Order: sequence, then C-alpha cells, then structure tokens
Amino acid sequence: MFEQDWIMRQIHEMSKVIARVMFNAEVQSTVAELPQEKRDLADDLISRLKCGRVRETVDEVNRLADDNSRDNLIIGLEFYSALSELDEDILEAEGYSLTDAQNDFEVFAGKFGLQQMTDLYSGNYGY
Repeated sequence: MFEQDWIMRQIHEMSKVIARVMFNAEVQSTVAELPQEKRDLADDLISRLKCGRVRETVDEVNRLADDNSRDNLIIGLEFYSALSELDEDILEAEGYSLTDAQNDFEVFAGKFGLQQMTDLYSGNYGY
C-alpha cells in the first residue's frame, strides 16, 4: 500500500513539476488552453482509462508522444496525472503494475527530452 501511494504520488508530482517548468502553469490550466479537438482527445483517453482500458490508452498516449508537440505533452501530462489517481484494483485487473506506470511515464517524458528531470525526481542518477 505504501509503495503504491509513493509511486502514484511520484507520477502525479512529476506531471505537476513538468507542467510548471515547461509552461509555468498547472496541468489543468494548460489543458484548458488546448484547441477543442485536443481537449476532446484528452477527455476521451482519460474516460477510457477510467473504464479500465489501461494498457490500450497508455499505448495510445505513448504513440502521441512520437510527435512530440506541445499539445501532446500537455495531453500526456493530464493523462498520467489521471492514471496516478486510479485505484490499484483497476490497474491489477488490466495486468498493469505500478512499476509499469512509472516506467511508461518515464518513457513518455523521455520522448520530450525530459528524462533527466524524471531521473532526478525518482532518484535514478545514472551512476
């Protein structure tokens, strides 16, 4: 239980830190600035995530990151923030672990050149 809380809190906090550093704003306020089409996409991904389609939506968000645009970074930060709030039972039902969530977030952030930031935050100093 403690490990779950720690990992999920880490993902949530890293999302907030990246939004603050990159956009000088909270994740939610950056999402509000997106074009309607992109806000709809973010809402759809989060809705599917909350319905238990975890792996599918994580994969889709990580594919979005291949086109590492500002909008896709914002969508991903909102998505991973929502993922960090899911109950562990939803993740387990999908065969998705907390370690998977942390690793997927780090891969996502790395596609935007933010790997060092996540490494520092999570204590992966590379030595």
